[in-house]
Amino acid sequence: MAKKRDTLDELGKELCASLRFNPTSNSTKPLYVANSLFRACTGIECNIEDLHEWVVSERRSKAKSSQAIVAEYADALYNAGSEITEEIKEIRFFLEKLYNPDSTVYPSYRNSVLNIPSKWFIRSYVPAEAGIGEFLFNILNTPIDGKVSPAIAIIEQALMDDDDDLSRTVKPLIVRRPEEKRIARSERDSEIILLNETEMVIRAGFDRLAENCNAYSKTWGANSLLVLRRMVSYAMFAVFFYLEDVNRTKYSGPSIPLLLDANGERGAIERASEACFIACKKAVEAYTVSFICEWLKNSNLITDISSERACKEYIAYGFALKDGKKESGEERRKIILQHISSECRACEEPLLATAKALQFAIYTYIFPNTTPSDFCNVLGVKAGLVGPSGNAAKYKRLLINSFLLETLVLSAVDTGSLNNGIELRELGDTLRSNYNILIGTDTDMDYSILDAYGIADVTPENLRGELANNARDIADKLISLGLAKRYADGVTIIGWGL
Repeated sequence: MAKKRDTLDELGKELCASLRFNPTSNSTKPLYVANSLFRACTGIECNIEDLHEWVVSERRSKAKSSQAIVAEYADALYNAGSEITEEIKEIRFFLEKLYNPDSTVYPSYRNSVLNIPSKWFIRSYVPAEAGIGEFLFNILNTPIDGKVSPAIAIIEQALMDDDDDLSRTVKPLIVRRPEEKRIARSERDSEIILLNETEMVIRAGFDRLAENCNAYSKTWGANSLLVLRRMVSYAMFAVFFYLEDVNRTKYSGPSIPLLLDANGERGAIERASEACFIACKKAVEAYTVSFICEWLKNSNLITDISSERACKEYIAYGFALKDGKKESGEERRKIILQHISSECRACEEPLLATAKALQFAIYTYIFPNTTPSDFCNVLGVKAGLVGPSGNAAKYKRLLINSFLLETLVLSAVDTGSLNNGIELRELGDTLRSNYNILIGTDTDMDYSILDAYGIADVTPENLRGELANNARDIADKLISLGLAKRYADGVTIIGWGL
């Protein structure tokens, strides 16, 4: 029996295909992104089922008993006494703390990803990766001036170092099996693409971050774990930035200002930063509507896109809809038609009204758990860009953590400037020009950007006055990280070895 067609479902899939990853999972976490990006960069995937057995501690349901572990892995254990089973139980408890920092390890191996300190921990594809690793690798592997991104080599080099503190904890288990039986290698699969403006910004950020990681290692010593953590941190931000900025690049939408809150508990900054985050999610909705408008035009299925009647006739007779779990296809069709009527009464053009109605239907029926707009929240919280975390927080804002802040500085400022030092105001200019990130270093400029976007209007407090204080709070964070120094004259310099 032929499968019934559902145009709404097809449209949802084409929307994801246009973004080149699947922004509809609420399970995506940094380790899933790391696994997919590292696998793409190295062409390596490993069988880590034995490591998974050890990392799932006995306190978890359906975990393998420590007695069974002792019997199966006797060749890798040094039996020092009669209490070995209890000792193994305790070891597994601590291994879970080390290799499951982000709650990505489950009793079932199928969807589990361990912490990845070296190549031995890269596993096969899991759905929560959402295709993000391949998306980012295509950006990194596209030649610019004949060269791929140095980030690929930096990531690969860091993963080949298996003498780090984490990998050594399970080295006896790793060496039980020959490398050829544990590791499967494949040609790195990549699509050479024409990078758009947003992707060029992401690529430049990865390139600068890689160069700065390399320079840091030469001066202060190599730290493969730190390099990998920085790359994954920036990867999470890069996908968030792509989602909120792609509407500007593809459909000439507005550039969203990203006001970072340094958590100085300043009311105006909090309100403005909340408004910026809401604007990010609305930008994804706007992209969806623009994509659907383009799809409707190119499909040539509506006889007259300027006619409300023609648009409704297409939805009524030419738009295939399947029954859902809670409502029939015809009930869905009726709701879509009602939305078109409502949007047209609000003076929207018929084509735009139809696109908005279909956007609502896709978000409601095709992606009911996590919409592409909701994915901004998923990525932002996990990246350390959006907070407060947790479902109890009613309003979220761009509440950046210290590690991501440091990583963004390293992605925006070149090595020479870090060695020589730049003023805090110059850092603000650089972040603004690269990502439209505002920290308050130029009060007039930052306020005018927020005002032009309408954010200053929804912030009744003294926003202009608090911007300068927010910049000082950001500087304090960088000083605590050793990436800045404030001198007696009040000038803050950003750089290394100050």
